[in-house]
Amino acid sequence: MKKWGFILLAFILWIGVMPKPSSAAQQASFEKELNQYLEEVSKQRGFKVTREHIEFSLAQYEEKIENFDSVEELRDFLGEVIQKDLSNLTEIYDEFNLNEASLRQLLQEHGEDLDEYVFVENLYDAVMLYIERDPNFDKNLQDYLAKISSIRGFPVTIDHINRSLSLYERKLEDFKTVKSLERFLGEVIKKDLSNLSYIYDEYDLNEKELRQLLQEHGKKLEDYVFLDDLEEDVITFLSEEWDTGVEDELLYDLLTVFEQEYGLTKEEIERLKNHLRSIEEHLMKEETIIALLDLADRMMAFEGFDEATELTKSQIEELISIFKDFQRIFKIKVTFSLVKDGSEKELSLFDLFNLKELINAKLKINIYSESGEFLADLLITGEIVDSDTLHRTGQTIRHGAQEAKSVKQEKNVSQKIEKKLKAVKDNENKTVKGAKLPKTDSGYGMNAIVGLFIVLAGFLIFRQARKV
Repeated sequence: MKKWGFILLAFILWIGVMPKPSSAAQQASFEKELNQYLEEVSKQRGFKVTREHIEFSLAQYEEKIENFDSVEELRDFLGEVIQKDLSNLTEIYDEFNLNEASLRQLLQEHGEDLDEYVFVENLYDAVMLYIERDPNFDKNLQDYLAKISSIRGFPVTIDHINRSLSLYERKLEDFKTVKSLERFLGEVIKKDLSNLSYIYDEYDLNEKELRQLLQEHGKKLEDYVFLDDLEEDVITFLSEEWDTGVEDELLYDLLTVFEQEYGLTKEEIERLKNHLRSIEEHLMKEETIIALLDLADRMMAFEGFDEATELTKSQIEELISIFKDFQRIFKIKVTFSLVKDGSEKELSLFDLFNLKELINAKLKINIYSESGEFLADLLITGEIVDSDTLHRTGQTIRHGAQEAKSVKQEKNVSQKIEKKLKAVKDNENKTVKGAKLPKTDSGYGMNAIVGLFIVLAGFLIFRQARKV
């Protein structure tokens, strides 16, 4: 994992749960654009597409409309709309040996109708889940191996396929047709390497430099069959060089935002990083990861609530205990204060839990080492955000800590791979329709604490990943 990459990710996640400036005008603009998008999609689909249709589609990927900053981003994520004459379903028909009648019958057998689907990708995932495995799979697989062997210029075997699938925690048995397997694995590297121009351009390499980079890591071009696999390793192998190059530039850009909106400086990030380096031996211990997993589980145990007044005394005590345990793990002390009219008023944790809005004031988070050395402070202003962040953050921290605990190197996965991988993985354990979390509101205090948890956990997981 890239050194600064995880640090930047941690702060981006923090921004995601921290209160941030918003306005009624911005919300109104989003709703207006969303309504325009719904009208556009309705014309393409041939029936009235509502917000509920969009939420249904997003639920398959455990997403919500509120998670998108713009309608354009939402449009890109949802992808191609099913045309009202179904003329753009030929790929699904071809891949799964279906026609319109057999597709409708397949969906009907599972209590669904084609008119419930708006987007091609959602429909594809449903068919992938419901379809029986092709009885000619083995024969078609041999034909596929022969085809890609000709493209690659050397014999490609089932072992090559299994190695590629293992990179994404997949198995051959997960696929019901060879065409879906081919779709997942992506483009094959040509024997004359003529389709590597994207990698050369994207990562500022030529063939000689690419071969040298791979050789430095015990690899060669001939080890790869698929472009996606090669690109993922190129990203990983270049990460150390990016530590002092591209990532410094990204950090500089983000620092500008942090300085303007949160009062965070480059020096403060450096102090936080140096503090964690000074306790690296402690952070690398198995018991530290176990403690982090335990805290994640305790966070996930909280159900949705609107404000701290709805919590019992024991629940508030548990939240305070979780927060104190986080401070012990990272060997820091954190204080909170309300800044208004040039003066500061210190806040207790209980006061913080009950802080629901900031009017002409800022919330200041002060971070110190256990010895009292000042590390950083952040100034927070704006509106409250969704309250299910506490439960989701527990899940995020548990997932990351489990990866660190199992000493598994995380790879940077491109969006196209991540999305198709998630779709296949989700199909194993849930229905297509999925479930949606209720929307409630929580206060500033809760989101400030959750944000701090994410930053600290992000640093810890980053240090563990670097160690392997």
